[in-house]
Amino acid sequence: MTTTPPAGTPVRTPPDAGTPTRVWLVALLTVLCLELVRASGPLLDRAFAAGVVNAAVTALGTYAFAGVVAALLLLATRRTTGSPDARTLLVGSAVLAALRLVLQALDGSALFVVGLVAVAVAVGVLTLAVAFVAGRPAGGREAAIGLVLGCGLSVGLQLVLGTWDAVWRDGWTGWVVAGILALGVVATARGLVAFTAATSAEATGRPRRLWVLGLFLALAAMIVANPAFVASQSGVALGWAGLVVVVANSLGALTLLRRDPWSASVRVGAAVLLVAGVACALWLTGIAALVAVVVLQLSIGIVLSAALSAHRPAQHGISRTGAATLVVGLGTIGPLLLYMLDYDVPLPVDNVWVMVLAALGLALSGLRRRTPGAVPALTSPDRLPRRMSSVRLLVLPALALAAVGLNPSTTSTTGADVPARADDEPLVLVGWNLHYGVSPLTAVDLEGIAVEIESMDPDVVTLQEVNRGWVFGGGTDMATWLAHRLRMTVHFAPAADHQFGNAVLARSELTDSVVHPLPYGAGPQSRSALSTTLTTADGTALRVTSIHTQHREANTPTRLEQLTALADAEPVTPPALLAGDLNAEPGWPEIELLESAGWVPADSETLTSPADAPTAKIDWVFGQGVSFLRGYVWTAPQSDHRPLSVEFSVD
Repeated sequence: MTTTPPAGTPVRTPPDAGTPTRVWLVALLTVLCLELVRASGPLLDRAFAAGVVNAAVTALGTYAFAGVVAALLLLATRRTTGSPDARTLLVGSAVLAALRLVLQALDGSALFVVGLVAVAVAVGVLTLAVAFVAGRPAGGREAAIGLVLGCGLSVGLQLVLGTWDAVWRDGWTGWVVAGILALGVVATARGLVAFTAATSAEATGRPRRLWVLGLFLALAAMIVANPAFVASQSGVALGWAGLVVVVANSLGALTLLRRDPWSASVRVGAAVLLVAGVACALWLTGIAALVAVVVLQLSIGIVLSAALSAHRPAQHGISRTGAATLVVGLGTIGPLLLYMLDYDVPLPVDNVWVMVLAALGLALSGLRRRTPGAVPALTSPDRLPRRMSSVRLLVLPALALAAVGLNPSTTSTTGADVPARADDEPLVLVGWNLHYGVSPLTAVDLEGIAVEIESMDPDVVTLQEVNRGWVFGGGTDMATWLAHRLRMTVHFAPAADHQFGNAVLARSELTDSVVHPLPYGAGPQSRSALSTTLTTADGTALRVTSIHTQHREANTPTRLEQLTALADAEPVTPPALLAGDLNAEPGWPEIELLESAGWVPADSETLTSPADAPTAKIDWVFGQGVSFLRGYVWTAPQSDHRPLSVEFSVD
């Protein structure tokens, strides 16, 4: 039997009441926001086709619009102070959920427009949620826990999906993921409204350093919540790299649950480790890069919790909150945009410095002259309640997803049970520039790419512009995904960086793989060639090279230098195949140089670029010690190049 307490009796609530709901809402919004930030890369690629300036203006305008979104949501819920309440977050979450579901059904121009609007809404709603959570006692710590957990959830989900995000999938998988995220964020926001109404627990301000959220999102999209980046940079298989990231992320979140604020020495140490972690993750490779990412996962939450603590609440006003959200949006896309544009319009310094400076800005924001104690505008110290066991349980979903994602599709870059030797001749080679997985139709269609390659029935595949974590390519690990889907072995060669390069796939084993960096010359992008050996059915060693040379028409001297460097580094011992995007047309000096060196083209006439209405032949297959039997150029909408298939036999 239950009894109703007498009127006027104060209602006692657990010390951690409402905390799990607030933390979980921030985490789910972070997952949605990071998914849409990754999606904005392929969407902005459509604008990039009209020029660098057009792409930059579109990107900055999209993310700046987040400030308008925040202001409209505050006006719609009559929050004239500029501080959001639970109803503001519910309305924003509902709008975001609806857009996310609509986005799943769109393609082409409609996807481009609605997708960019959804990006702005996601950034705006997440910023308001962080402001709501951080504008209360211990709120900075709660917001930081939610953001860190959201990164872990995002990584776990990407591992389950093989890094090919649900937003690009046409089948039931995409709809299930979109539905779970949409319903989850709305249900959590409704729960927060109910809790707030029952306890009158409203935020009393917003943190002055709310702008740091943008720098955090940029680092999260690039490194912290990017398992493809970690795998390609470290050389560790995607599944294992992702699991390490999620475990480190969970430990980082759990360290934030200590009751008392961090001491000054700990905050300074975390700030130093944050900057060092970003720098080492980008400049180092191998296990050292993986260790750097682990350090980054353990330190970034401490910095965030200090930066978002309401040491001195910001001034009231819808316009001020809108302006702060605008800065968050620009802080998110600014570093990513500068980093990526360097590959077309080189910066005067290494583009890694862009992300290091973003990390430095975030690190400095978390430093204070004294440990936060009593907050002037609030009445409670910056301490978490003793009872936080329920929040600890929130690390479990990310760990569970990472465990599910730890399967053969992510733990190996080799297809299942590939034989040591190729099939009997004739053999088929497919060559294709994949434009980092982004199609002219504004899509990332990895399944479509796999189906096209399967239809050509190849024994070996040479690929260029393979994406392994580029945000502007949707953050996919194309090499790992295609190897598993096609049941092939794969070798990858970095070019512009460790997230973008060339690959060779084969139905059989590949041995003696060597990456040949090519001279930079006139730029604007570093290039490479990948040479590897395929063993034919009779035991003959066939050397196969995938190459991509500089792309600007005036760069003929650079391309000649690159081809010469490859010839010096990889002396030809027939039989051999050289395939790739040479960015050179029939009769150009580059083609004459190869022919004079004994290379015979499989075809010298069929046009390959652009894919929709080709006007030039710049993709080639050359051979020495082989006989070409027949060749085809295929019409495929998944890239801006048409793929080649060549049937050949070894002499």
